Amino acid sequence: MDNYGQPIACVYSSETSTWSGLISTEASHNKCSHIGPSTLVGNVLYWSLHNRGDNILEFDLDTQNLTVIDEPPGAYNYDKLQIIRAADGTVGVAILHHNNLQMWQRKVNCQGVCIWLLQKTVSLHKLLKIPPRGNKRIKWQDKFLGYEEDNDVIFLYRYESVYMVQLKSMQFRKFNGTRSREYRECCYPFTG
Repeated sequence: MDNYGQPIACVYSSETSTWSGLISTEASHNKCSHIGPSTLVGNVLYWSLHNRGDNILEFDLDTQNLTVIDEPPGAYNYDKLQIIRAADGTVGVAILHHNNLQMWQRKVNCQGVCIWLLQKTVSLHKLLKIPPRGNKRIKWQDKFLGYEEDNDVIFLYRYESVYMVQLKSMQFRKFNGTRSREYRECCYPFTG
């Protein structure tokens, strides 16, 4: 982000040890106040822009084109949206919507227009095998903590616990001893 909140990018070449010129785009809403971790889908990087009227920043590494795309309908809060790789290798998003996990995929329709299609909705109570807490006030909100692209795994915080969910199989693992506030912010998972 530049000083005015507009998205900018610069590419470093390890082969030539040089930086490209600045690549910029206009944000369609107000200034961008924060940019989240990136997700690589194919040869394109995606970031969730945290601003009013949240959008997704897209950077094509081949063409070095930087654009802002709209999020799916209902994507209202950046920590309730995680950019993922969809089943067919295109960009997708996972959204925490009430007590459900929604999986969306970006497709091109017959008129050549990119649209978001809802692929799947899964109850978090059924998925994570935890009973609903009724109308009890929950101290902390559900949120995504991160995404690991190689294994298609999301990490989410729910009811003061951290869960790892493999998106293809919808198998989960609960991490014990994670009730501390530090585990509720963000993680940068990777494989090595």
